[in-house]
Amino acid sequence: MEGLIVTLLIALAVGLVLMMFAQGLSGRVNFFSIRNIYLAGFIIYHVASPITALNDGNFIGFKIGDPVKAAKWMLMYSYIYMGVYLLSYHRLRISRWFASKFSGGQRDASDSMLAGLAIALIVVSLAARLIGMQFRALGPISINISIALSAVSCAIAGWMWGGRRFNPVVILLAVVIVGASVGMMLGSGFFSRRPLISVLVGFTWGAYYRWAINMSPSRLLYSTAPLVIGAGVVIAAFTAVRGALRHDESTITVEQLRGASVASGTDTLLSGQACGAAALWILDNYPSQFSYKPLFSLRYMAMWPVPSAMWKGKPAPLSKEVATLARLRHVNRSLITLPPGVVGYAAAEGGFYAIIIYAIFFGQFTRFFDDLVAFNPGNPFIILPVGCATGHFLGLARGDIAIFANLALVSFISTYVIMVVTSMALGGSSRSVKPAYWPQPR
Repeated sequence: MEGLIVTLLIALAVGLVLMMFAQGLSGRVNFFSIRNIYLAGFIIYHVASPITALNDGNFIGFKIGDPVKAAKWMLMYSYIYMGVYLLSYHRLRISRWFASKFSGGQRDASDSMLAGLAIALIVVSLAARLIGMQFRALGPISINISIALSAVSCAIAGWMWGGRRFNPVVILLAVVIVGASVGMMLGSGFFSRRPLISVLVGFTWGAYYRWAINMSPSRLLYSTAPLVIGAGVVIAAFTAVRGALRHDESTITVEQLRGASVASGTDTLLSGQACGAAALWILDNYPSQFSYKPLFSLRYMAMWPVPSAMWKGKPAPLSKEVATLARLRHVNRSLITLPPGVVGYAAAEGGFYAIIIYAIFFGQFTRFFDDLVAFNPGNPFIILPVGCATGHFLGLARGDIAIFANLALVSFISTYVIMVVTSMALGGSSRSVKPAYWPQPR
């Protein structure tokens, strides 16, 4: 039975990949879109991770009484979630209204002005990071704004490079901006992969929407593969080094990355960490052993901005409680976080109806950002802020779904405001560009 479940999970992943390629080839959805980044995360954390756990029989310390039963629920919920998610993304129009409110404004910007802005944002990013280290109450928001500003600086560098790929000054400037951003992510206590993903993929995002978006599919794959592979190698090396260190280490060096095992890091990345095991444990124990917390993640989105220092007894997301509830051994239960992915959260927060609601919500949430790009073709002041949150969207299917959704919003809004204010002050004349509505599937 487990073999059939694994086969059907693989079929889901293959179907999603084929859909992404088919829609990319037809121009229905850009290859490099927020939706596709989210789906890539879903495949890793809701297909590869549970398959790894089931095949190895290694549930990372979770005691699962009936793995086959849990796997059946995982299979059913994953198909339901993805079906409703895609219907929401492609058929509902709620996101379109919200995206229209952020659209418009200046559409032209000189590369020299953008270069100055990118350098200024690196300085502001460092200042925001220092503020976050000094003032605990402002820490989470300030630090994540710092990451977003570094990421959008890299996106600007990619945008400039995409327009002047053989200009040595632009190449040097892009190397300096990306190098400074990567150095800040490695040397400032960021132990998570998401900051590194955001700055590296941010550069690729900017280059894609300035240079590669109108290429033929074959030329697109050939031209952008080095960027994607290069970013993947760095992230895999970071993952391998991170796995060998304690989480209280403050710095990962370039020398450590050079000596890292890329194969080991890639294997860890594709295994989805403990997401699959945590989700299977929840599906095995809810609601028989533990009571639902109905739609808690949606409610926690509103709670999250309030600092814990100002709210004694602030409720914690499920990821911080899983280790205690599961009575995991040989871990610090008060510190470790084990997100069970969107399917796991839904299974603990209402079951079937939560799966439906979360699928509708995240379908519209990701479509909102893709609509922004579609409504503002060629406008770096909107396209680039969207690209600074790619790390959050890749991890959204696995991470604390409420926190990651908020972080994506904080990243976009903070960089959007800075970019739009700059565009109003320094941008070129506005061009009348008709929104590029994506065709809807029949």
